[in-house]
Amino acid sequence: MVLSRYAELVEPGKFVLKEEQLAPGDDQLLIRITHCGICQYDGVYYKGIIGQTPMSLGHEPVGVVEAVGRNVKGFQPGDRVTGLFAYLRSFATYGLAEPHQLIKVPDHVPSEQALAEPLKCIATILRAAPPELGDHVLVMGSGFMGLLVLAGLVGRAAASLIAVDVREDRLALAKEIGASHTLNAKDPDFLAKVKEITNGHGADVVFELTSSAEPVELAAKTMRRTRPRYVLAGWHGQPGTYTLRNWTTLGAIILTPHPSFSLDQMEDMRRAMDGLARGVFPMDKLITHRFSLDDIQPAFEIAMTGAEGYIKGVITP
Repeated sequence: MVLSRYAELVEPGKFVLKEEQLAPGDDQLLIRITHCGICQYDGVYYKGIIGQTPMSLGHEPVGVVEAVGRNVKGFQPGDRVTGLFAYLRSFATYGLAEPHQLIKVPDHVPSEQALAEPLKCIATILRAAPPELGDHVLVMGSGFMGLLVLAGLVGRAAASLIAVDVREDRLALAKEIGASHTLNAKDPDFLAKVKEITNGHGADVVFELTSSAEPVELAAKTMRRTRPRYVLAGWHGQPGTYTLRNWTTLGAIILTPHPSFSLDQMEDMRRAMDGLARGVFPMDKLITHRFSLDDIQPAFEIAMTGAEGYIKGVITP
């Protein structure tokens, strides 16, 4: 049994650190959490958009096995692991897990980069609509998830790979990662420039990772005229107004590859971690901020305001 510290959201916008005793059962592992990513999905709880306080948060944990239950096979103390454990409970110093929720971190991968939960989501998104040879591909949104999607598309022989955002620093990073073109969504000539890049053809595949109605509609206007694919991967938990004819008149195939879209989330995680180990995902460029558990309050304030240069923050308990 260990004493674990964890962050509890006691009201929207306010964390308090608390303590609890944890001990693994016969079929569980005790994990010392070394890193946990801050996700924008945590942010919707933080802002009070969904959920009910008091509650704990955190769902992107990485850690080290401290103890294993008597029935656990395949893991031992000292193993570095990541996965789908301690869901909405991993802004903490320790967490409990079951073997089927875990995957080992490859030896050469730094623990802070092994955020398997969001990388698993990227694998689901990429597998939903893999571009074909010569497709024009547009990625709307160049935040953490958009840049990971972009990285996964590099080298797939697209005719163009267009990254879009409203922040020039993120567009510069998208270009560095491998975008063939970058465009600012605020540019009044945005649609004309997409038409020019695609030689009047339009985007064959659109990946949307913004969660806001305006860029969702703007991206829809870039699509080709016959049966394009539109991947609605952003989180859309608030009401918005959308002009459906932007999709229906084109016969667009709309895909929503959120976690439930995956037929096997652990298989998507395996593929994602393989990609990470092979250098597909430039996590070293995308993790920009690190915070202790004691600093979780300012960490969320920075993450939610999107300070200049911020891409992804990690809590290091």
